[in-house]
Amino acid sequence: MRVVPLASHSRWIADPRGGGRGVRVSTHDDAGMVVLSVWRADECVATVRLRADEAGELVAALAGALAHLADVADPAQPRVS
Repeated sequence: MRVVPLASHSRWIADPRGGGRGVRVSTHDDAGMVVLSVWRADECVATVRLRADEAGELVAALAGALAHLADVADPAQPRVS
């Protein structure tokens, strides 16, 4: 297993279910990539490497999903599964 140093620009988004679950979004300047890594406790269980244009597509998809939720979801009743 190769250990890669933590990127200089990263953000952790915790999963509300707990258990150390979450997603880390990191930039890897040397490769020109954004990396999404999925974590459970202290273990990285999956990664996705995205070029800038692909990351833009992901941002657009997330914005679309949020707009949809704003139309259908009751904010007083968060749904966590």
